[in-house]
Amino acid sequence: PDEAQNWLSAQSAAAGDTWFSTAGDEWKVDAEGAGSERVAAFWQGLLDGKQTLATERWGEGFTAALNDGSLIGHVGAAWEAGFLLDSLDGTPAEGQWRVAQLPDFGAGAMSGPDGGSGVSVMKGCEYPAEAMEFNDWFNTQVDDLASQGLVVAAKGDVETPEKMLRQFGGQDVLAELSTATESLNPDFPYAPGFSTLSKMNETAAAAVAGTASVADIFTTAQDTAVSSLKDLGLPVAE
Repeated sequence: PDEAQNWLSAQSAAAGDTWFSTAGDEWKVDAEGAGSERVAAFWQGLLDGKQTLATERWGEGFTAALNDGSLIGHVGAAWEAGFLLDSLDGTPAEGQWRVAQLPDFGAGAMSGPDGGSGVSVMKGCEYPAEAMEFNDWFNTQVDDLASQGLVVAAKGDVETPEKMLRQFGGQDVLAELSTATESLNPDFPYAPGFSTLSKMNETAAAAVAGTASVADIFTTAQDTAVSSLKDLGLPVAE
């Protein structure tokens, strides 16, 4: 539940949805589209059947389930591959995991954005041109960034680090992740105030507890996004 905001929005994107768009001078919000409905139904079925681990991604329960073998799969961000399996080093489970593409939720083979990071130049920077030059240099150090398990937003061939090769049984992980990047939904921009959608995490916790549904999480996203844009003084199409 602690990753619901990025985790479920990414899967909705992979199912072909576009949460934010514009019509004239107005924002349009649609976090409860057909893709979200399919994703919600999928996870609701697994929750109801007690076929999925319901614990916080960044809590001890996740690592414990990974280590004892009860967790056999994980939908996660590409950048997690650099450290996800560290606790399995030296155990019989080392080298048993593989990276795979998301299933087709009905819109063809696609992936969605799940977190990540970027670099920018802040207003008031004394040397903006030099700062941008550094940013360009930093983001194009493909080999160095890839050595840390990072999926680089730059052109160039990347080599899967030895650690990843060992942990994923010799799989060319970065090549597989590059395939996912190539199939990224191109129509899933974020809107101002997207961070307020962290309220989805609260509804996700309720869904795990059985007092809400997975579909309610997307309703929370819809309502929160609309109110957040309005709070920022931005017009929203009803």
